[in-house]
Amino acid sequence: MLIRSLPQMKQPISRANPSLWMEDKFFPNPIIWNIKTDMAHELSPTTLKILNILNDCEVHTGSDMAEYLGISRTAVWKVIQRLKQYNCDIKSQHQGYVLGAPLIPFDRNKIEDFIESSNVSLEIFESVSSTNDYLKNKVSLQNIQGCLAEYQSKGRGRMGRSWVSPFGRNIYCSLGYVLHKDISELSGLSLVVGILIARALELLDQRIKPLLKWPNDIYLNNKKAGGILIDIIAEANGSCRVILGIGLNINMKDIELEDVEKPWISLEDILGVKLDRNLVVAQLINSIVKGMEDFVEKGIEPFLEQWKRYDLLENRHISLSTGVETLSGMGKGISQQGYLLLELPSGEVRKISSGDTTLLKT
Repeated sequence: MLIRSLPQMKQPISRANPSLWMEDKFFPNPIIWNIKTDMAHELSPTTLKILNILNDCEVHTGSDMAEYLGISRTAVWKVIQRLKQYNCDIKSQHQGYVLGAPLIPFDRNKIEDFIESSNVSLEIFESVSSTNDYLKNKVSLQNIQGCLAEYQSKGRGRMGRSWVSPFGRNIYCSLGYVLHKDISELSGLSLVVGILIARALELLDQRIKPLLKWPNDIYLNNKKAGGILIDIIAEANGSCRVILGIGLNINMKDIELEDVEKPWISLEDILGVKLDRNLVVAQLINSIVKGMEDFVEKGIEPFLEQWKRYDLLENRHISLSTGVETLSGMGKGISQQGYLLLELPSGEVRKISSGDTTLLKT
C-alpha cells in the first residue's frame, strides 16, 4: 500500500502565497468533543507521522503504517487509541484506520522556520489541561516560553468560563514572560495583545477584517473568533510572570459544538478553505513578540490610537457586568489606561477597569 505524507512547506508567509491554505475537499461529521484524561502528552514525531499518513482519508492498516515507520503495531495502536480519546475523527475498519477529514497537525520544524525571534522556546503537546496552566506551573520561565497544544481538556476563558478546544483544528497557545515591572504597569495588556493578533490576521489575508471587543475578545463578521486570557503572578523580587493565552478558531467549518452560547466563527468560514495552522501561529507569535517589546518599553500609550481602528464597541449600545453591578450605555472608546469609557443614559461617562461586555440590539 502506498503511504503518502504531507509535503513540507518552505515558502514565506504572505497574503499572496496560496500554499498558506489547504484545499477544502473534506468535511467532518458533527462531533461531540469530550476527553477522559488530563494527562499532558507531547506531540511526538510518531504521532505527527501517523496523522500525516492518515491525512489522505484513505484506509491504512496498522501493519502497513508500522512497517513504513519502522515501529511496532502496538506503538501504532497506542497512538490511534490516544487520538480517539481526544475524539479525533478516526474510524476503525476491518481493513484498518481511516481519518474522517484531513487535519494539519502542528509541526515544530515548520513553525520554527517562520518564527523570527531566537528567544522563543516552544513546547508542543497533543493534549494539556490548559496551555496557560501549564506555563503557570513551570518552576521558572526562561526567554519567552511558548506552549502550543492540539487539544485542551480544561481550556479556560475569563471569569471561570470553559474554552471548548476540539483536537487539531484551532490555535491554543500561551506565551510566558518574566517582566521586571510592577503589576500596575501592565494596565491594558490584554488590549495590546488583541491589537497584535488583529495585525497578524490582516497580514494573512486582506479578507480578514478583525474587530476587538473590550477587554479580550476577537470578532469577525460580528461573531466571536477568539479570545485572550492574561495571567499575572507577582514575584518576590519585584518582577512578575506574565502568561499571554490565545485561543483562535481556525478550521471549524461544519463543526457542531455544544454548550457554546455566543455565535462563533472561524477563519475557514471567512476564507472558504482550510488553513495551515503552523503558518498562522508563527505569524501570531512574530507579531506578539515584536509588539511586546514596544509595550515593555513604552506601555499602552503607542497602541491607544490603533485601538480605535479595531474597537467593536465604540458608539454602540452595550451592557456591562462588573460582577457587582450591571450597567448599560454607549461605548465611548478607552481611557489612557485602557479602561472602558461607558456613557450612561444620564450623560455621565464612567471609567470601567474590568468587566464583561455585551452588544445590545438596537
